[in-house]
Parts: sequence; structure tokens; C-alpha cells
Amino acid sequence: MQKVLFDPGYSNCLLGVSENVEFIYAAFSSAIMPMKQKKFQFSILLPRLKKLTTQNVSFYLGCLLWASYIKDIEDGIIENNPCFGMEYNEKEATEETDFLIDFIENKLVNDVKRYLNKPYEIDYKLINILNTYNYFIKLNKGFIEVKETKDIVLPKNIKKLDEEKRATIKNKIDEAINSKDLMKLFDVYDLILG
Repeated sequence: MQKVLFDPGYSNCLLGVSENVEFIYAAFSSAIMPMKQKKFQFSILLPRLKKLTTQNVSFYLGCLLWASYIKDIEDGIIENNPCFGMEYNEKEATEETDFLIDFIENKLVNDVKRYLNKPYEIDYKLINILNTYNYFIKLNKGFIEVKETKDIVLPKNIKKLDEEKRATIKNKIDEAINSKDLMKLFDVYDLILG
């Protein structure tokens, strides 16, 4: 039996997106601020909002990559699964990803139109990751019963990996964790979802 960590180190690289978005929006949402000033503030904050969103989506991509990688480890025992034995609540399990989907597809689209008077180009790669992760979390019931690698259920849209792709993914995961830059994981997006 080979021991496998539930989290290879991603949680040390993650910022909560919903709290940070609310903090950023508070900077220009004052009712007394003139609209011209709000538009200017939003134009400055938009790149930070996009980066924050992408950084957080990279965490969910990382989870999918890690699951794809460890799924093929025979007789793998998953260690440090904080979800094991807990009660599954689907709404809580997908709360952050649902927030991100709504934020990208609605909030950013509407605010870019309102403050910058132009359309917002949605990065559908991000939406694909979030929707796949939501389905993944539901298939695995929040990982409450996942003890071994064979217990992991992958969505059908995740590609099967050969040994070379598995090694490439593992190297990229290690690189991303060591540099604390999960956005590097987008380099191997196409290996499982492209």
C-alpha cells in the first residue's frame, strides 16, 4: 500500500476569493463617490480582480490534476483527508466554486459594462474548470468516503493519462507548489481538459 496525501500542498497557496472580492469592491462602492471616480477606480481594480479569480480557479484545476494523477496509483491510501467521515452538504461543498462562476459570468460582465461601457470577455477555460470541479465534488460526495485512490471518481470529460503525461503533471504540480504559484498549473490544463 502506497500512502498519498489528499492535498499535495495547494492549501498553502490559496487565498479565499469571496472575502477578497468583497474587500476590493469596498474600495470603490461608496454611495457618495461620483460615478466618474467609480469608473476610474474600477478600471484600476479590474486587473486585480481577474488575477485573483484566475489564481483561485488554478487551485481547483490543481485538485483535478492531482486527482487525475493519483487515481492510477494502485493500492494508494489517501492520508489527511479532512472531509472523510464528515456529513456531505452539496451546497457547502460547491459554495466557493458557485460564487466564482457567478462572479465571472454575471458580476464581472455587468460591472465591466456598467463602469467601462464595454463587453467583458469571459475566459471559458475558467468556467470549464469550475463546472468540472463542481461535478467532480458531487460525484465524490465531498470526499467523505474517499479512503483509497481507487475510491476517486473522475468526471468523464477528464482525459485518461499515460505515464508520460502523469509525470509531466506531477512535475508541474511540484513546480507550482514550490514556487507558491498555482497559476503555473494552467500549463498542463490541456492534458486533462483541453
